[in-house]
Amino acid sequence: MKRHYEDALEYPNNAYRVDGYSGIAWYVRGWETEPDEDTEWSGCENRTGKLVCTMVGDDRHFTFDPDAMHRMARRAASSRCTSNAQGGHRCPCPPAGD
Repeated sequence: MKRHYEDALEYPNNAYRVDGYSGIAWYVRGWETEPDEDTEWSGCENRTGKLVCTMVGDDRHFTFDPDAMHRMARRAASSRCTSNAQGGHRCPCPPAGD
């Protein structure tokens, strides 16, 4: 379901991981908003306190608590990045810590 949202400048356009969804990278689209009794004439909506997110490569909207969001290192978020069985990386990712 498409959700209404406003920009969340606190969450720059980087990939995030979400508690309970291991192995999935997410983009934060914005703060979820919902209409109130005055929205029809004011045009304003109120924040719910949740973030609207999409899985990288998908456009379905999901909502999460901000406390569940954790910024991923650029290396971990790279779509060309693959881990080997020993937990190391084999890819052209930038070095960790950037």
